[in-house]
Amino acid sequence: MQEQLSATPGVLTVELDIRHSAEGETPPAPLPRNHAQELGRAMAGDLARMLGSLDAYGLVTLGGLYDMTELLRPGLPMVDILMDLYLRSLPDTRFQPSLMTIGMDGDDFPVPAIAPARQPGAGPLFAIPFLFLGTRENIDRLSGEMEKTLLEKGKASMTTGEIITRRFGVRPVNLSYATLNDLCALLRIQLEHNDFGGLWKLLEASLFPDGNVHRVELAEGNHFLLRDTTCFAAFPGFQDWAAAYQGESTLDEAWGEWHRKQRQYTAGMLAHGIEVRAVPGRAAATLGRSDPDQAWGEAAMSALPGDASTLRELIAGSEAFGGARRISLTEHRLPALGPVAYTILVEGPRGETLAQINEYPLRPEAVREIPAAWAETSQGLGIELEVSQPGRLAHRSRPAALLPAEESGDSIPH
Repeated sequence: MQEQLSATPGVLTVELDIRHSAEGETPPAPLPRNHAQELGRAMAGDLARMLGSLDAYGLVTLGGLYDMTELLRPGLPMVDILMDLYLRSLPDTRFQPSLMTIGMDGDDFPVPAIAPARQPGAGPLFAIPFLFLGTRENIDRLSGEMEKTLLEKGKASMTTGEIITRRFGVRPVNLSYATLNDLCALLRIQLEHNDFGGLWKLLEASLFPDGNVHRVELAEGNHFLLRDTTCFAAFPGFQDWAAAYQGESTLDEAWGEWHRKQRQYTAGMLAHGIEVRAVPGRAAATLGRSDPDQAWGEAAMSALPGDASTLRELIAGSEAFGGARRISLTEHRLPALGPVAYTILVEGPRGETLAQINEYPLRPEAVREIPAAWAETSQGLGIELEVSQPGRLAHRSRPAALLPAEESGDSIPH
């Protein structure tokens, strides 16, 4: 009988009054079990009022506030987890309609995989997930009714609003029921309105995976390949990027726009649980292969691990620094973006170049990690790291290259 069961998810959206929320505030903790049951009963009453009798359905509700990015994740795993929890709660294999609520058990959330992340600064739009279960025929009928009804008539009752206000300690300005399809449509509209249509294509392909390779290329030159839960993102070094650039803007302006999009797309995918792996240097060009499966295979062989926070590019010399007498680090910065690259020059006793290296931050934390790592390397060699921050790109245009500060005319403070 269980094999014939199906499910359809939805959410109660909770829009908070940002005037009464501190910036960077941590969202409220999940409700204890008894309060989660109180909220679940109120939500069940709301849904029955809107959709009609729900006697033929099981219903699972969660007593926590979730950011949208926690629900809209590759393959929508929340649905499978809640369905599995419900089925395992049955005393035997027969389906029995009932209300199941999930809340805190002491200081712990009983299912860590679906515990609210409570990221500081999340919101102001949150969601309380729920899931209906039943026979496939009944769920198909209910799902259609939810799509027709919730978006137009989905206002929560005053009782539900009072419970949320009192138990979570928040000030909601809007409480509305919606389907996950409604959330996806809202996200698509927001992204396309802000010129992130390509990001929506990548998110949609991951939310509803089909096993195919999906390609997105931007006017700024950014290139992404996504299959299921993983995205390969081309990340050529400055020299390789500039060699392919054919626009009319200056290199620093154009590279700034490329970096802006790269960071925005990467942050958006990571927030939704997609693994982003940088494909470095000249290998980045493989993402442009006409055959998407071939491009995917070649990218997979050269991509950095998904947890890599920096990309290192050896321009000259080697990474054997024995005999080094001087190490200088130049921070390359772009307006509104901060540091986008670092050039490290390692010199020997006679001033000869032992190595010239470019390092690129792939994650925000790398802006701290890169200088700290070179300071540690210098200390290990018994020399002091010289740091320059010219506040711009230190580079030449022909041939394009990032430069140490002294070669671009900027002095290095000691």
